[in-house]
Amino acid sequence: MRKMSFQNKCLPIWAAFVLLLMTTGCKRRENLSPDNYRLDHPQKNLLGKALDEISGICFAQKNTLLAVSDSKEKIFEIHLASRKLKDHTNPIVESNADLEDVVQVDSSIYLLESKGVIKEIKDGAKDSAGMKTYVLPLPGKNDFETLYYDSTAGGLIMLCKTCAHEKGTGVRTAYRFDLTTKTFDSTAFFTIDKSEVRRLLKNADAKFDPSAAAVHPLNKRLYILSSAGNLLVVADTRGKVIDAYDLNPDVFPQAEGIAFAPNGDMYISNEKKNGAPTLLFFPYNQSGKKKDNP
Repeated sequence: MRKMSFQNKCLPIWAAFVLLLMTTGCKRRENLSPDNYRLDHPQKNLLGKALDEISGICFAQKNTLLAVSDSKEKIFEIHLASRKLKDHTNPIVESNADLEDVVQVDSSIYLLESKGVIKEIKDGAKDSAGMKTYVLPLPGKNDFETLYYDSTAGGLIMLCKTCAHEKGTGVRTAYRFDLTTKTFDSTAFFTIDKSEVRRLLKNADAKFDPSAAAVHPLNKRLYILSSAGNLLVVADTRGKVIDAYDLNPDVFPQAEGIAFAPNGDMYISNEKKNGAPTLLFFPYNQSGKKKDNP
């Protein structure tokens, strides 16, 4: 292959400066990971066929994650030490429920259905006896994949993946479910400006459709995945975007679950796309330094 040659000609100073800015800027944007993590160095674990369509995870107790799949009707346990998978419940929802996320708060487990329905069961229950159902009264066609617990808000937060009222507004909307009154607020809890995500990414076409989220137990920031667009967005707990990161689709083919251990260790799950479903483990680096890819 022929090598390029400058033939002893120099670029104009202004052109060289622009080229330098473009190349260093692109490298910086692609290579950053959030503080304390290395997104390019996960520990990868293959999950069983039962979780081909794993759609949500949460940290339940020491060395255990709870997981749901949008093609299954029950809750699973993933034991982190042994990597073994077992049923946490029998089938507890209808076959068309389309489970998208799971959250445990104290002795209750909350399940999110894609239409904006939360179902509550007591931990230890094996079937739907005693299950309670809460419906977000939101008109139009709406799609939810994200439910997380925010202790500062005293409730569960649902994030629109796409909601009817958002069309043309340039935002994604969050709704709060009060765990004391077991009711939804009458107004939105916050909105996230999609243009701010695009500005940080320097990508006017970036797609931000939240697929999972969790509040970090140490820095109290909100980490939001968008499987569509392959993004990780970090915000405060009232939706102000702090940073945004491109995710390598070879590592994150369909990221639809995120959870944190109490020490800050991060877990991200991927649905089966190009192979088996995966659980990625990112240990928390206590040095506090941002780790760039080499």
